[in-house]
Amino acid sequence: MALFLALLLFSLAGVPPIAGFFAKFYVFLAAIKAGLYALAVIGVLASVVAAYYYLMIVKTMYFDEPKASFEPMAPELRWVLGVTGLFNLLFFVYPAPLIDAAAAAAKSLF
Repeated sequence: MALFLALLLFSLAGVPPIAGFFAKFYVFLAAIKAGLYALAVIGVLASVVAAYYYLMIVKTMYFDEPKASFEPMAPELRWVLGVTGLFNLLFFVYPAPLIDAAAAAAKSLF
């Protein structure tokens, strides 16, 4: 479970080539194409600050000494964490269908 949570935190931090990286990349690319350079820079800086906090959780999970035992995770939460982790891994392995679907959805808006 810690592996999937770490994977999701890396995705939130925007570490390539996980799904969160592509999301941030396309948002910042759209901001640059629209000429909103200051907004793109602020977004990148905010992402760096947020990445520090996400990676601190990963550091705590893997490198710090455990404080006390935790209650077991509910089965529903294990299922949700596992499915979202596998989705991120699938996006890492084969991103083309999701990127094509997102591009088609974006084209339908304009």
